[in-house]
Formats: sequence, structure tokens, C-alpha cells
Amino acid sequence: MKFERVFIKNFRNFDDVEIDLSNKNIFFGLNDVGKTNFLYALRYVFDKDIRKQNLLDSDFHDKQLDKPIEITVVLDISDTVDSDCQKLRAQLKGALLSEHNKVYIKLVAEYNKTEMVALPILSWGGDVDHLHEMKQRGYLYEIDYVFSVIYIDSYVDLYSLFKKNVSKLVKNEKDEDKDTLEKIQSTIDDLNEHIASLSGIKDFQKKLTPEYQKFHDEGISVSIKSEIAVKGLYSNIIPYIKQDNDNNLYPTAGEGRKKLLAYSVYDILSEENKERKINLFLIEEPENHLHKSMQLALSQILFTDSKYTYLFVTTHSPFILVEMDNVNLVRIYSERKTYSVSTFYEVPDIYKKNRKMLNRCLSEAIFANKVLLVEGPSEYALFDKVLSVVHPFYEADGIYILPVYGVGFEKYISILKELKIFNVIKTDNDLRTVKGKSEYSVLGFTRCNNCIGEERLPTTPIIENSIDSKRRLYDVNINALNEIRRDWHIYLSKVDLENDLDEFLHDRLVDLLEDDEPVKYLQEAKNYHMVELIKKLTDEDCKEIYNHYNFACLKEVAE
Repeated sequence: MKFERVFIKNFRNFDDVEIDLSNKNIFFGLNDVGKTNFLYALRYVFDKDIRKQNLLDSDFHDKQLDKPIEITVVLDISDTVDSDCQKLRAQLKGALLSEHNKVYIKLVAEYNKTEMVALPILSWGGDVDHLHEMKQRGYLYEIDYVFSVIYIDSYVDLYSLFKKNVSKLVKNEKDEDKDTLEKIQSTIDDLNEHIASLSGIKDFQKKLTPEYQKFHDEGISVSIKSEIAVKGLYSNIIPYIKQDNDNNLYPTAGEGRKKLLAYSVYDILSEENKERKINLFLIEEPENHLHKSMQLALSQILFTDSKYTYLFVTTHSPFILVEMDNVNLVRIYSERKTYSVSTFYEVPDIYKKNRKMLNRCLSEAIFANKVLLVEGPSEYALFDKVLSVVHPFYEADGIYILPVYGVGFEKYISILKELKIFNVIKTDNDLRTVKGKSEYSVLGFTRCNNCIGEERLPTTPIIENSIDSKRRLYDVNINALNEIRRDWHIYLSKVDLENDLDEFLHDRLVDLLEDDEPVKYLQEAKNYHMVELIKKLTDEDCKEIYNHYNFACLKEVAE
């Protein structure tokens, strides 16, 4: 079974959206754009616990009470061997024909002004134009017999979860348990007798009987007894921590540890259902209260454990996404009203060895509104310094500098473009020796063409590899390069980072670095010497860099 798509109309901050889904989905965006509301839309379809609360006027988009709320989920069940497809087909029965490979599940809720609520009505079937209304038994619909929603709140209460589900988690079904339970009952009986024999209880009993008889003397007396019962056997069960090589028990302190224990409980509960039902995991901000290392560990579990086959996660943390592969990235954003875009992300085969590096860089970038892609740490360090001076809170305003570290620009561009995240590229005008020939390929030009997806710059090799030859190459093609800047936001260096700086800051670099050849000095120990330079740059230096043609990429991403 595969989640394919969802349509949401007139629900909370969603006017009318259509979003592609997969079986693993990550929802991200700024605060208050609708990530939680999106999960609630799914919950109203699949989760009996939230659905029985009905819907209020506040659940209607802009309180448009004259229009119904409509939520439609599309599932692909073409895999006839898949056990979940079989479970769904068996439950649908007459609502699904054998030739149908898709299931449409639709919720419609019309506001009743008299009752002041909207009752959800569910229907499903294989033909979207001829759906069958689901049968209902109490507050349970037919869908509730095939789907089980495990909803994990961002601030899950471990103890409440434990007490609510302890009877499901703890089962005394072995023969030896019978003897133990009898002993417990005998002990409880003794305990009740001992409690009743306490002098304070006896004295109270003696006082209470005559007071009662003043009101109604019918030849009876009052007896005080203790009624501790076996039915409360699990009422005070609490998880404790026991460290290896230590026999002492310690309270489960720390919100992070409590949260991981809660996940463990949910995992066990899901195992109880998996043979009968299809488990859907809806998880809000799993990173809350978790240290970075714990977030990374949780990421690995969420994206690799088969238990989480159907996963819907909201997050603000890039560390939760580090292990992601074969996931659907859904960006929710707001421009007056809420919009959503999604793209399926799969680590390309050529990047498998660098998967974590690729994922980590990308997972940070997708939380931004604007991304400046650069080649490496030197560019990052310099541009961070300049933007911090010109635009001190640039990161808070959703601007992110992303070094690609040799992974390449194309993969990042395609993902950012699909997610409608504005991106700017700064890359070097590189040349590379053509194997077996005394000529040089125009690597920088080729890189620009690849990012654009068409050949806008010449790719004919040149016969000289020098600073001057690179500048001549740039000058000859400056009109096309400026068009590429304007239309595709790709900024090619005239030479490279250090030479582009030296072109207009030579004397200043000589003074700051105390070296007559600042380019050579910067390139000898690239990162170390760039950090040295950055420490010495004044605010005026940074503003001059920001406003120069060679570094116009900074102004475009910041303004």
C-alpha cells in the first residue's frame, strides 16, 4: 500500500491544497504555517480518538461555514501481494471492484448552525465519483477496523501514557502467574485486616457508631474496613532506570529519556496491532527535549526501522533528517494563505558514500527561505562574515549559506527548486586539463550550463591556463554571464574567490595580511588564512565586498 496524495479544502488554514504523499513524509516550515493542522487533517480521516470530538466553527477556513470541510486521501493498492493492500481490500468489500487499484477515502463535514458543530461523514471506494458511505457503529467507522493511528505529541507525557496502556502492555498469562496472583491476593487480605486492626481505626469506629445511632437507632453498628484490591494491581507501576553493573534503581528523570521511553512504549503498542491493522505513525516535533546525539539516533530508527512503514513527521530540526532516504519532503509556507509543495527525495547512487554529508547539508538548507550555495568552507567563512555585518540577523530572516563540499550543485538545486526555496549559486571559473591534450576544458562554464539545464555558455577548450586567460574568457562572455546572473541567479567568479577579492582590495589585503602576494598567501593554507583575514576585516571592508560586482550574489540573497 502506498500513500499517493491528499486534498484538503476549507480546513483551518488550508483553503484548497493538493499535496503528493509517500509512505514516509516530512513536513517542515516556519512556525504557525500549518504543520500541525496538516497532521490533524489526516487524523480526522484515520484517527477515531480525534474524530469523535466533531469539528467546530474554528476548524473552517476563515470561518467559511457555508462551505463544507473536505479531506480526501488517495491510496495505491495495486500490489496484490502486499498484506496491507489485502487488509484494505477485505474491509472495503462492495465499495471496491477487483479492477480498482486506488482507494479514495473522503471526509466531508458540513456545519450545523443549530448544533454548532460539524459532524464528519466518511466515505470510500475505488471510484472517486461514486464513493460508498462508511457504515458506523457508535463512533467507530469501518475505516477504524483496518487503520490504527499512533499519534505522538511533541510533549508526550510518559506516565500518563504508561498508566493508560499498562493493561495492554503487561499480561500475566503464564501458569506461574496464577500462583503469584493468589499469593498477592492473600497478602492483600492480610494487609486489609492489619489496617482495620490499627488503634486509630478502632477508636474512630467506636466514636462513629453512637453518633450514627443518634440519628437512627436500628440496632446496627458501623465497621471500618480496608478494601485494597487486586484490581488496582498496576495502578502504581512506574518505569525506573537501572544502570549496568549497578543494582540500584533510579527515577526516570530528564525529559529526553522520558521521551525515548515513550517511543519505546508506542513501538510495543504498535506491535500488538500490526497483524490486524495498518499502523500509521503521526509524530510532532520528535526533536523536543532531545540532545543532538539522541536526535541522530532517533533519525536512524525512524528512517530505517520497518516498524515505521507509514510515517508522517513534523520537525524543525535538521538532525532528525540526517538519515533520510526515500522520503517525501513537504514544505508548508504562507503567503497570505497557506501553500504546500512536496518533492520525493532519494539519495542518488553516486552520493551513497557521502549520504550523511549530503543529507546533513540539505536538511539544514530546506528550513531556509533563501539559500546561497557556495563551493567550500572558505567561501562560507567570508560570506558569513560579510552578511553578519551588513545583515546581522540574516539567519533569523531565513537566509542560509550552504557549502556543497564537492558534492555538486545540481542535486541541491533540484530539491530547492521543487520546494520553491529561492537559491543563488557562487562558483569558480575553473579550468581543467584535457587528458592527453595540451588544452583546458572550461569547467566553470560547463558547471553553469549543467545547473541551468541548457548550453548558454561555450564549452570549447582553451589553450592557456592562467589568471589572465580566465579573465579574458569571462570578459568575452560577459553579456551571457550577466544574463545567467539575472535569470538563473548563478554567479561565476572572474577567476576564483581569492583573485576576485584581490581585484579591488589588493592594497588592503597586503596591509591586513602583511604579505605582498595576498592571493598566494590565502591559497597556501586556504581555510586557515581565510579565517585570519576575516578576523581583520573591518565593517567598511565588508560593506565594500558586499557592494562590489564580483560578490553581487550576497546582495541578491540578502535583499
